[in-house]
Amino acid sequence: MERDELIAYYALYLTEGIGAKGLMKLYEYAGSSQKAYSLSKEQVKKIDGFGVITAESFISSRDANLQTSRKLIESLPTDTTIITYYDNDYPVALKNIYSSPALLFVQGERSLLHAVKNIAVVGTRKMTDYGKRATEEFGEYCAKHAITITSGLASGVDTCAHHAVFNAGGTTIAVLGSGINHIYPASNKSFANKLVESGRGIIVSELPYHAPPDAKNFPWRNRIVSGLSKAVVVIESEEKGGSMITASIALDQNKDIFALPGDISRATSRGTNMLIRESRAKLFRSAEDVLNDLGWLDVSAHKRESRKKPTPERKDLSLFEGKIVGILDDAAEPLHIDTIAERADLEVQVLLVQLLELEFRDLVRQLGGKYFTTIF
Repeated sequence: MERDELIAYYALYLTEGIGAKGLMKLYEYAGSSQKAYSLSKEQVKKIDGFGVITAESFISSRDANLQTSRKLIESLPTDTTIITYYDNDYPVALKNIYSSPALLFVQGERSLLHAVKNIAVVGTRKMTDYGKRATEEFGEYCAKHAITITSGLASGVDTCAHHAVFNAGGTTIAVLGSGINHIYPASNKSFANKLVESGRGIIVSELPYHAPPDAKNFPWRNRIVSGLSKAVVVIESEEKGGSMITASIALDQNKDIFALPGDISRATSRGTNMLIRESRAKLFRSAEDVLNDLGWLDVSAHKRESRKKPTPERKDLSLFEGKIVGILDDAAEPLHIDTIAERADLEVQVLLVQLLELEFRDLVRQLGGKYFTTIF
């Protein structure tokens, strides 16, 4: 979009009360954003969704908004651009979601917006060690297989996912719930700069450039997080956490959803366990499972890699985990889950969570018929 047209477009975007849909209706009615500025109040009122109040707001504020827009766009840093809905490089994936953003502020390597192999990772800000380990392993694996990870740069799982894939040499997209000039939390500012400078990361926001963080914006921005992605992985979440909202949005977008199971007594696992129980998400057992389900895993290469994998170390086991591994080792043969529960003196439901965590760490393998064995 040419400079003057972009200035007018962003000025329309700044009009209070019209939103993305209103902006697009104005643009399409007039044929361009500059022509929209010559519309009279009576013409604006005729546009579907524009009443008297909205029309008056548009007319009364457009000159001031135009000045604000021009000042901003002429002073944008060289690494920051605005992509409008009508630009050729607007992500096709976002045109297929409910309430597509009218524009995106983009800082960094904008070609990442078109990454075909893109997985969203979301989760709680109150990440546990278990969630941290799962996120780091997933991020590293995605980097190795050229998968871009998209998340929201929030504290906890989001930030962990960005760091994991980036530190392993991969690419990542951070979608903000604030203006692109307001990195939140502030502790992520230096990391965000590193992402942009490296050419392997991108910062994205649909909000006005200087918009401060606002709680209401974070759930809404997650439609972009899932919209850009082929699938969504939920690491840890409470039953009413923001990640559960993302999962619901992703379902509406027909995305594949994977959820990490966890301890039934742990609040941050209740959301993911519920997603699995209600068949709204597939069980996330490993990164290999996710990529295989998406058809992105080179099976022959994976088998060669697996043969090279060293035997997992049995350290840092909890009391229950050590007990379960010991029972399976002593048996020297696969045991049924009921037999393990009896010998370990554990409820089957509690045992299952422990077994799943041991599976995730490649210490235990589940066989058919609910039989389990240790991996040597």
